[in-house]
Amino acid sequence: MESLFLLLGWSSPIGIGIFLLCLGGMIYLLTKADTESKRMRKSQEEKVKK
Repeated sequence: MESLFLLLGWSSPIGIGIFLLCLGGMIYLLTKADTESKRMRKSQEEKVKK
């Protein structure tokens, strides 16, 4: 168990890589959701004007 922690812990390159991968994925999904939100808001505003 101790060797597994050393392999996947925060101080190992694998642990840091997994953390950065998850962080990048979360940032990507948040920006994608933000652009979709802006697109929906713009679409609703256009429907109100018509």
